[in-house]
Amino acid sequence: MGTARLGGVSPRHWMVVIGSGLLMSLNVLMFLAVGLLMPPLAESLGVGLGQAMVFVSISMLTGAGVLTTAGPFLLRTLGPRRLILVGGTFTGLMLFLIGFIGELWQLYALAFAAGLLATAALQMTGAALVNAWFITHRGLMQGVLMGVAGFGGIVAGLVLPGIVGAYGWRVGFQVVGVLTVVITVACGVLMIRSHPTDVGLLAHGAHDLVEEERAESDGIPARSAMRTPQFAALIVGLTAISGIMALQQHFASMMSDRGLDLAASGTLITMLSLLNVGTTLLLGALADRWGPGPAFLLAGCLLLVALGMFLLTSGYPMQAMAVLLFSIPTITPPIMTPILLRAAFGGRAFVPLLGMATATMPVGIAIGSPLWGLAKDANGDYTLALGVALGVAALAVLLVTWALRSGQGLQQRMPAAEPERLLPG
Repeated sequence: MGTARLGGVSPRHWMVVIGSGLLMSLNVLMFLAVGLLMPPLAESLGVGLGQAMVFVSISMLTGAGVLTTAGPFLLRTLGPRRLILVGGTFTGLMLFLIGFIGELWQLYALAFAAGLLATAALQMTGAALVNAWFITHRGLMQGVLMGVAGFGGIVAGLVLPGIVGAYGWRVGFQVVGVLTVVITVACGVLMIRSHPTDVGLLAHGAHDLVEEERAESDGIPARSAMRTPQFAALIVGLTAISGIMALQQHFASMMSDRGLDLAASGTLITMLSLLNVGTTLLLGALADRWGPGPAFLLAGCLLLVALGMFLLTSGYPMQAMAVLLFSIPTITPPIMTPILLRAAFGGRAFVPLLGMATATMPVGIAIGSPLWGLAKDANGDYTLALGVALGVAALAVLLVTWALRSGQGLQQRMPAAEPERLLPG
């Protein structure tokens, strides 16, 4: 059986990472497209923007429910590759159909349908594939994956506004839907394979299959891990951080409070997307070099400083500096969630609990996005919300850090298990 050189990564390994990143870019595109497409959609349907933005909560909570209840089952039965092809194609078709709606209930129905498999197929699979294809350099490859995903934000910021301005929100949704189907099929057919053994390779960093399988059998059994306070702390902390990240959907409104017009706010949003391409690689590399705990603490400290700057400063230069610091925390949930989960509980629990861990991101966004908006409506600006977010962020960093450190202690007291193949081809 062939193997990638231990000092390098084979072209097939790179294809899997880049393909997973392109799929993740669709998630980023959909996330940021909402802010551009919903205002004209709401005006066209004659409803309030708040009513239209319920789309976000429905789709996110639906995806989180599927991740929590059926995510591991889908990974085991379909495998990442088939899940990508089925889920991504279905999601793209549902997004395309939004371009034909005429009633609010139709938007909600399609939000439910689009959310069913989107996160499982386009986000959870990326973490599962990095875990299956790499024993070493997992953090760096998770960073590369998210760096590629950042191009979805660039498309949303630079391309989609022109399409919506020229052709309207209906064509905007149709373009997003078509892109989702085309990229899903291209990546699923040409680039993605569920496991290295499907193409006669080993996971990067493994000398043989025994070593590869041993890496997947260490740590705490999933059922035992789920009953620990460490797992509860990890889930609560990660959900809170993702809720704070929903601030990105309110950047234009918040920047207006800080003295910036829409054009200036747009440049900062684009700058954030461009920065994320580089900061993802940095954070992933730091997680490999320093370990997950120090890398996460760095991101948490930067989050606190950035929120403080958003709260206490105004004007373009200071807000640009805050965005620069915010660029690492924004990509912390998708990069660090699988890394922290594995570090805290080991390989045995990783795939069974990956759905629940990944669900913290859509759940956090579903909770945080309307709360940021309610704070703005109630107080006229984001000052109180930013102050509360500072306290929540500090608590979340403490919870995750404790879960990681004490979870690693639990692993040391857990006996080794027989290895088993967790991902089908």
